[in-house]
Amino acid sequence: MKDALAMTKAEADMLTAAVVAALGVSSNARTMNEALVFELTVLREQPASAKVELRELLSAVQSIPALEIFAHARQCALGHEERVDPRFLAGWLISRGQIVGAEQSVADLGRYLAADSIEIREILAVDGFDVFGSVELGAYELMGWNQVPMTDSKWRVLVSTFFRGGTPRAALVRRHKIEPVHLYPWRGSTDSGARVPIEPALDVLRCVTATTGAGIRRLHYWFEPEEWAPWAVYRSSFGFDSNNMDSPASLDESQILQLRSCVSHFMALEEGNRSRLRVPLDRLNGSYLARMRSVDVAIELGIALESLYAPSKLSEGIGYAVRTRAARFLGGSIEERNAVVKRIKDVYDLRSRAVHAGRFDAGERSKKWSDEANVRNALEEGQGLVGKSLVKIIQEGEPNWEDFDIGTEVGHS
Repeated sequence: MKDALAMTKAEADMLTAAVVAALGVSSNARTMNEALVFELTVLREQPASAKVELRELLSAVQSIPALEIFAHARQCALGHEERVDPRFLAGWLISRGQIVGAEQSVADLGRYLAADSIEIREILAVDGFDVFGSVELGAYELMGWNQVPMTDSKWRVLVSTFFRGGTPRAALVRRHKIEPVHLYPWRGSTDSGARVPIEPALDVLRCVTATTGAGIRRLHYWFEPEEWAPWAVYRSSFGFDSNNMDSPASLDESQILQLRSCVSHFMALEEGNRSRLRVPLDRLNGSYLARMRSVDVAIELGIALESLYAPSKLSEGIGYAVRTRAARFLGGSIEERNAVVKRIKDVYDLRSRAVHAGRFDAGERSKKWSDEANVRNALEEGQGLVGKSLVKIIQEGEPNWEDFDIGTEVGHS
């Protein structure tokens, strides 16, 4: 990675002594009040007011030639860039030293200087379902939140939940091997490479929704290195509706088998087919997230059904086409197919009432929907039908929907 960069023993000993002194006066990195961040900010903005030990540590970092790669450069990995500077490295040495001691933190820095590659973990933290153990899903690993190792990044995520809610329940993890690259704009170095897209990770979660009926909220997303590597962490967070009702699903063994199959087949689809199916998958997820807002559930389900079963159908006769295609595609006995037709009619009725009146108990034939239990049962069964349909399409391929339009409507022959 770097042209034989290394610290001399004298430089390493000098830096270790500076880290020992800084540890004696520094706040713990893993505290809710973020005092260490404040102390390092003072070191940058008003160095004369900073603690002497911190100033001396920064001076030691700046005096070692091998550490010039941290002099206001950009660390680049997987298309993401993060600015680093000597203050960043000083802060890393302190936070790492608080876990493993000053001598080991400096040894870890030396290891980084000699490394040709490091591992970067891509982590997407979510809620909406519980997973027990670890599940391999192609290039990804799905695990419970408690199984994610405690790092400074995870600690900051946990701290943020005290103020905004939304503690993760699970995490999707992918490991990448990268060459540590430091770019220097003043030298004309600008290419950080192609960005790793988040979409494949979201596709895995879409398959979770289809197979388990889980409404999934994306909470936090970040790239972090192995703990021994002084690499700036890229982080982003997602907004979420705190009014969502928290009733997580749980993945059992039978669902995991189906989930593995679903993910494998989905990732094997051409990108155009994946893009098309993301619409009903996301609408299905949106219907679960709406939870107590039944009007929104009905609208989301209506869109999911139309985008799934009538991708090229205009508005005329679309309701008939959707329920007939769904019944024939899902198959089963005549009674089972009639039940599908009836339930999709109900969902469409609810969707129309939601769109036009914002309520279900308005207008003609509204007595049935004045009972909230009837509404809830219809919508839950509709969600199940959409999920079942999506899994079947993903695993078996999408048919020519017009082939299902021949003949009369199921149940009316």
